[in-house]
Formats: sequence, C-alpha cells, structure tokens
Amino acid sequence: MTSAATSTPVPAPEQARRSWPWTALQGAVLVVLAVVGVVVADTGVRVMLAGVGVLAVLRGVGTLRAARAGSVERSVAALGAGAVWLGAVAVGLALFPAVVAAWTCVVALAGVLAALVVRARRRAAAAAAVAVAVAALAAGAVLGGPGYLAALAVLAVAVAVLVAGIATLVGAVALRKLANEPAPAVPAACAGCACSGGGCGVLPRA
Repeated sequence: MTSAATSTPVPAPEQARRSWPWTALQGAVLVVLAVVGVVVADTGVRVMLAGVGVLAVLRGVGTLRAARAGSVERSVAALGAGAVWLGAVAVGLALFPAVVAAWTCVVALAGVLAALVVRARRRAAAAAAVAVAVAALAAGAVLGGPGYLAALAVLAVAVAVLVAGIATLVGAVALRKLANEPAPAVPAACAGCACSGGGCGVLPRA
C-alpha cells in the first residue's frame, strides 16, 4: 500500500513556502557579486567568479538530489551535473591571479556569443546584432589591447550576473506571493483512504 507521504502531492503554496527564501538569497548574492566584480579592482573579478561557481555547484547538487528522488527528468539532471562541473572549474580558476579570472570571463563571453550565433542563424536581426558585438570586441582588442578586451568581458559578465540576480529576486517575490495563498482544500473523506486498493470510492468518477 502506498503511504500518504508518497501518494499525496505537495501543494504548490507549500513548495513555494520552502523555496522562496533560498531563491531570494541567491538573487541577493548574485547582485552583490555583480557589484563587487566591477567595483573592487583585481580581487573583485575573482570573488565574482568564485561566488557564481559556488552557487552553480549548490544548484547542481540540488538538481541531482531531485533527480535521484525522481522529481526531475534526466535532461534536467544532466544540466545539474554540468552546473556542478562548471561551478567547480570556476571556483578553481578563481584561486589563480586576477588576470586568469578576467580571461575566463573572455572565454565565457566568447562562448555565449558563439551560442547566440548558432541560435540566430535564421534570424537576420539577431545575427546582425551578434556580428556587431563581435566586431566591436575585435576592434577594441586591436585598438585598446588585450587589457581592454578582458575589462570589457568582465563588465559584460558582471552585467549578466546582475540581470540574473534581479530576475531571481523577481522570481522570489512571485514565490512569496504564491506561498501566502491558501493551500487547496482536501476532502475530509480522502484522509487515510486506501486509494491504491482500487481507487477512491468517495469522489465521483469521470
């Protein structure tokens, strides 16, 4: 017989009540990391890289645990494993001098632009925007030198982290509102019934 703990789905408000504080904390940390990455010279980019890496590892571990419990699909579990690996690499690179962290941002920016090029092949406007961005980066690298390119990449990554942090905070607010909603009422006749033994005999069947 299936126990009530495994057969009864957890109401959405209850899930939101458990998850919104952690979501809000993630958003706040991302915003702080973005500001530190730009404001604090040299060390800031290392702190930003390490912080984002730690959050990625924690998020990936949580996804893998949910996959073991059967709560998410395999594709999502694969993304979680990738987040753990990339996060660990980011934390490791943050231990090196600031120039390594800065050029890590360059590689990350180049990867994002390459992904956008692949996705924008059939969209002329998006492809043109990506081409302009690549041309601007190339011109800046030629005119301003490698240091300009690294600084611009750090700024771009910081802006991306800031946007992600704000979006996460907005999601936390939405979860907080959902958590305040009353849970759906469960008919009293359903409490403790043996639905696994041939279905519910109280509720009307379609």
